[in-house]
Order: sequence, then C-alpha cells, then structure tokens
Amino acid sequence: MKIKFLTSILAFLFFTHSCDRQKKNADSSKNKVEIKTNTAMPREKNKISILEKSMLEYMETANPSYTRIDVDECTKILNNYVSEISNSKSRDEGMEIVKTTVEKLNKLNEKCNFELIETSEREQIAEILIVESSKKGYNTPEEDITEEWREW
Repeated sequence: MKIKFLTSILAFLFFTHSCDRQKKNADSSKNKVEIKTNTAMPREKNKISILEKSMLEYMETANPSYTRIDVDECTKILNNYVSEISNSKSRDEGMEIVKTTVEKLNKLNEKCNFELIETSEREQIAEILIVESSKKGYNTPEEDITEEWREW
C-alpha cells in the first residue's frame, strides 16, 4: 500500500514538473519570437544603433570630450547618408554623397578633439558607408571609398 501511495505521489510530481517545464518552454519560445519581432530593423539602422550604443556606453566609463548631442549628430549624419545613398541615381552622385558625409564626420570628430571616432568607431562607420554604397553597385564591399577624404 505504501509503495503504491509513493508511486502515485512520484508520478504526480513528475507530471506536474513536466507540465511546468513545457509551459516554461512555450513561454520562452514566445519571448524569443517577440524579441526577434521587436528587434527586426533594417541592417544599416541596426549597425548605426550599435555604434550609438557603444559611444554612449563609453561616455559612462570615461570622460570623453564629446556629448550625447555629438553622438546624436553622428547618427543623424549616418542615417541621412543611408537615405541619400539609397535614393542616388548614379555612381558620381553616390561618391559625392560619400565625400560630403565623410567631410561632415571629419568636422564633427575635430569638434570633439578627435575622440568621437577612434579605431572601433572608424571601422564601424567605414563599413556602413562602404556596404550601403556597394548595395547600389558603386563599389565592391572590399573597396574603401572613404579613405580619400577620411581624417579619422
């Protein structure tokens, strides 16, 4: 009788634990889908957001000579670039957009005592500019189209 009673209790505990695990897995799957849905954004916007986050996090740990306003200006320049390059009609027009964007970034970085765009930021920004231009067929993804004007 005791064995039957213990077996029943164990079966009950196993069953309830199993149901809880299935419910948690189902809830977890829902969360994963929601996360994917919430973070779905165009790739270039995501790269710009990652860059912005990195710059702002650095501000929390260091005392750079740039401010939130400078970071906002940098992201504005990059977002404008993405929009302008995607609407451009020719390689010449596209390269003029690249040049203008790089020059704006040069001035902003100079205003920030050359601390806004350092090695990591340089790589991220150059990638955004190069990749977006290459999508239009103006260059290859391996070709650094920023180098001619870049001071960062």
